[in-house]
Amino acid sequence: MKNLKKIMALVLVAVMMMAFAVTAQAGTITINSAATDTDTESDTTEYTWYQILLANIDTQATVNEETGATTTAGTASYYVTTQARATAIESTGLFTVTKDVTQDKWYVALTDDTTTAEAIATALNGIANKDTLFETGTFHQDYPNSTNVSSSDLADGYYLITSTLGDKLVVQTLGDVTINTKNTYPPVTKTVAETDKSAQIGTDVTYTLTVGIPANAAAEPIVLTDTMTEGLTFKSVDKVNNGTDDLTVTTDYEVSAVNATDNSFTITFPAATVTANKGKTLTITYKATLNEKAVVAVGSDDSDGNDNTVKLDYGNKYISKPVTVETDTQEFKFDKVDGSTKLPGAIFEVHLSGTALNLVEVAAGETYRVATAAEIADDSVTTVTQITTTGKQITVKGVDGDLTYQLVETQAPTGYNMPDNPSTDVTPGTENTVEITVENNKGATLPSTGGIGTTIFYVIGAVFVLAAGVLLVTKRRMSAEK
Repeated sequence: MKNLKKIMALVLVAVMMMAFAVTAQAGTITINSAATDTDTESDTTEYTWYQILLANIDTQATVNEETGATTTAGTASYYVTTQARATAIESTGLFTVTKDVTQDKWYVALTDDTTTAEAIATALNGIANKDTLFETGTFHQDYPNSTNVSSSDLADGYYLITSTLGDKLVVQTLGDVTINTKNTYPPVTKTVAETDKSAQIGTDVTYTLTVGIPANAAAEPIVLTDTMTEGLTFKSVDKVNNGTDDLTVTTDYEVSAVNATDNSFTITFPAATVTANKGKTLTITYKATLNEKAVVAVGSDDSDGNDNTVKLDYGNKYISKPVTVETDTQEFKFDKVDGSTKLPGAIFEVHLSGTALNLVEVAAGETYRVATAAEIADDSVTTVTQITTTGKQITVKGVDGDLTYQLVETQAPTGYNMPDNPSTDVTPGTENTVEITVENNKGATLPSTGGIGTTIFYVIGAVFVLAAGVLLVTKRRMSAEK
């Protein structure tokens, strides 16, 4: 049983890729992480514990005859309580298992005292049915909200611990244990170009991803999964740079086709690329187009918008929390009125930089949205550049809240004058829907230059005045002769 005493004396902690420092304390396992994190959305590491062996602790009290002080010392023996567990542990080839003939206990000892903790962790992790064979549980660590996490109280014993970072370690818990990790994981960030936080339907939106590859990264692939809401259409990955050089598609990374089910695509960096770029940050720039299904942001509700979300998988070691950015598109409304009466028959165009936009009529006489390039080119889709009022408020959707548009009246309703300035500037903004009122006055505008216009009226008037003068003079002469 001398091997039992030796295993009892070991504080075995091992990590598959990194070293861990362990200090014994009293009933829980606490993880202190040195992992770096730049993602304000927070990432999560999950730890799973397996209680491989149970422990009996025998204590003895010794009294110092001279001082009267009492000291307590303990010894432990490790065991399992089922034949299946005993068989699984023995199958690793690292342990000797001895059955207690008086009870259902199988005592366990190392076969070779020089076996490393790393070797033990690897062997125990290789037990195929360990998830159902042994007592197990999980605990989580969220970054940057916490830098350490503890398991719930655990019985004394010998534990295997794994994590989504790929850690495999074994720890003897005859009290509390603290583990100081040295692992790092690849942080991922995502941003949308400042000018694209609000966008017009049919325009491209530029996104930037960054992936930090740890200096001690394992040779495992990194997969970025980017998922878009249906208002966005993936267009292209334009550039991947490691801070010095541009990476080459198909050689250094691969871009998948879009998955029609969830509107996602992946960018995969193989293990060789990860290894070649240790300690560097990869910056990925790509575009998506805001399409005809884009959600129009109404008011200041943060739930509105067209989301684009990325998550990172690091081999089978780690999955990041999703990081989401949003692009909004806006709307504006206008009324053509005479006082409080909405007027039909006025014709308007929506201009941007002097050019009339192509629009799709969504609801007859009431709602229009900006057309995409594909719709304009598609003969089966009807697009218009003119809006004719029907006596209802008109809504124009899919405009960029940061741009200034011109609402141009090209024809007044029958019986009304055209306004002196037929163009009204509209800046939709990003908070609340802008509503515009365009007024018209009754009457007919009388032409002048370029036609007979009002001249005829002046001529006729002059004739009448002249005739009246002649008549008056003649009448006075006739009266004088009498």
